[in-house]
Amino acid sequence: MCGIIGYTGDAEATPILIAGLRALEYRGYDSAGIALAGGGRLRAIKSVGRIDALAEKAAGADAAGTCGIGHTRWATHGCPTEDNCHPHLSYGGRFAVVHNGIIENCDALRKLCESAGVTPRGDTDSELIAHLLELEYDGDPVAALRRVAARLRGSYALGVLCADFPREIYAAKMRSPLIIGLGDGAACLSSDGGAMPECVNRLAVLADGQEARLTPGGAEVYERGRPVAGEFVRCQSSRVAAGLSGYPHYMLKEMCEQPEAIARTVADECKSSRPALPRAGVTLIGCGSSYHAALACAPLVERVTGCRAEVRLASEYICSERVREHGRHCVLLSQSGETADTIAAAEEAERRGCRTLAIVNVHASTLTRVCDSFLCTRAGPEISVATTKGFTTQVGALARLAADSDPAFARELKSLPFAAEEALAAAEKTAEYAGRFARAKCAFFVGRKTDYGAALEGALKLKEITYVPALGIAAGELKHGSISLIEKGTPVVMICTDPALEDKAVLSAASVRSRGAFVLAVTTCARVAEACDGAVMLPRVHPLLSAAVSVIPLQRLAYETALLLGRDIDKPRNLAKSVTVE
Repeated sequence: MCGIIGYTGDAEATPILIAGLRALEYRGYDSAGIALAGGGRLRAIKSVGRIDALAEKAAGADAAGTCGIGHTRWATHGCPTEDNCHPHLSYGGRFAVVHNGIIENCDALRKLCESAGVTPRGDTDSELIAHLLELEYDGDPVAALRRVAARLRGSYALGVLCADFPREIYAAKMRSPLIIGLGDGAACLSSDGGAMPECVNRLAVLADGQEARLTPGGAEVYERGRPVAGEFVRCQSSRVAAGLSGYPHYMLKEMCEQPEAIARTVADECKSSRPALPRAGVTLIGCGSSYHAALACAPLVERVTGCRAEVRLASEYICSERVREHGRHCVLLSQSGETADTIAAAEEAERRGCRTLAIVNVHASTLTRVCDSFLCTRAGPEISVATTKGFTTQVGALARLAADSDPAFARELKSLPFAAEEALAAAEKTAEYAGRFARAKCAFFVGRKTDYGAALEGALKLKEITYVPALGIAAGELKHGSISLIEKGTPVVMICTDPALEDKAVLSAASVRSRGAFVLAVTTCARVAEACDGAVMLPRVHPLLSAAVSVIPLQRLAYETALLLGRDIDKPRNLAKSVTVE
C-alpha cells in the first residue's frame, strides 16, 4: 500500500527520500514523488511507474534542499497519473501533502473546495487536504492541520510541508500507521520504520488524533492542541538489512528463510510471557493469506481447546450482524499488523464483548495496540509482495500456543523447522511441472481439513504472481459444480498430509483424472502419489501442523511458473504488501 517518507536535517534530502522510497517499494505502488522546501517555495517532482524513473527525473531537476517529503502511491481515487501522484501542492503553492488512507467524505470536501473557488487538478481525495490546509491557514501550520484533520472522515497518515517554514515537517494520524524518527541533527517521518534513514536512533509511533511538528532539533507532539510527551524508544538501526544476498528475487530468498523463521517462532523461550490459547469458543479472523492460515489451523485449535473454532474473513466479520459474544475469544492474524479490515474487526470484536489476541509480525503495529494481547511471529522482514514466511510463521505461532496447552504438540513442534528444510529441497521438483501451469486456462488446488487452508494459499500464490486463474477447493466440493471446469490437461494439485484421508484423496484424484486432468500430488502418502500423474513427497509431520510444510512446494510451484511467464515476481501488478484501506 502507499508509503510515506520525510526528512529534515543538515544533509541533502533528495537522496535520503529516494532511498526511503526504495525501502517502501515492497508495499506495492504505481507512482512516486517527492517535494522539497526552500527559497520560499515548494517544489514537487513526480513520476508514474517505478522509483528509478523518479530518481532519473530528480537528477535532472532542481532537487536541492534539506527538508522534504516523499510518497509511493497505490491508486484508489483516480488512475496513476502525475496529477494524481503525491505529493500534492495546494492551489497557492504554500502546502505540500502526502497521504496514506481513505477519506470517506471526499465528495463533500471537494464541493467545499469548489465553493471556495478552488478547482482540484486531479481525482484524489488526498489533493483536497492540501487545498483545505491553505484555506484554513492563519500563520500556524499545526493549528491549520488540526482544523483540517477535524473535517476528515476515514483514515489518514499525513506528512505536510509549509513554504513559510522550510525546515519543518508536520504530521497527523488516524487509523493509518505513522512513525517519527530522531537522530543527531535530523528528524524523519515514515509509514514504516524500516524505511527510516541510518541516522535515526529513536522511534515513536504517532497515536490516533495526534499531530506533530518535526525540526532538525527534534519533534513536538500535540493532542487536542496541547503538547504531549512522545514515547520515543531507542533503536540500534532502523533500516532493515534487506538485500537479496545473491538470490534473484526476494520471494525465493524469503521462501528459503522459512525453516529459520519457523524455528524462531516456535522456540520454547519466554513461555511465561505468551498469551494462552483459551479453552473456550474461539473465532479466528484474517484476510488473504492470514485467513488461509486461520483455516489451516482451525482443526488444531479445536483439538486443543475442545471447542468449535469459527473462521471469519475480517471484511465479512465487520459487516455481519452484531451479536453479543461475551466470553468468546477472537484471534486476529496479520503479517503487518496494519491491515485495515483486520484492525476494524478487532475493534468490532471488542464492541461485541470478546477478548482479542493478535498474531502479527510487527511488534509496534496498530493491531498490537488495539488487541488485549499479542504474539509476534518473528518472521523477520518480508519484502516480496506475495507472502511466504508470513503464512508459515502464523501457522507456527498458533501451533506454539497449542503446544503450550498440549505437551504432545510440543514434541511435534521440534521437528517442524527440519521438516520445512526437507520440503524446500523437495519443492525444487516443481520446476518439472511449471510449464503445465503456465499454459493452463485455470488450475485447481484441492485438499481437506488442514490441507484445505494450504490449498487456498497455493491457489492464491499462483494467482498473485503468475496471473493464471486458480481455484482453491475443499476436495469434497469438487463434485458440487467445479468439476465442470475440468478438461483435458487441466492441472490439479492434490494435497494430502493426513493418512486418515488418503482413501478420499485417491478417489478425488481418480475423478478428475478420468476427465483428462493432470494431477500433481503434494503429499506424505505413497498411495496418493501413485494415484496421480506426478508427485512431490513431503516429510511426515503431525497432520494438524502440516500446512507449514505442505505450502512450501506450492509457493515454489507458483515461483517457477512466474519465471516461465516472465512476471514481475516481487511486485505483481495491482497488489500491495500491506492493505491499509478497507
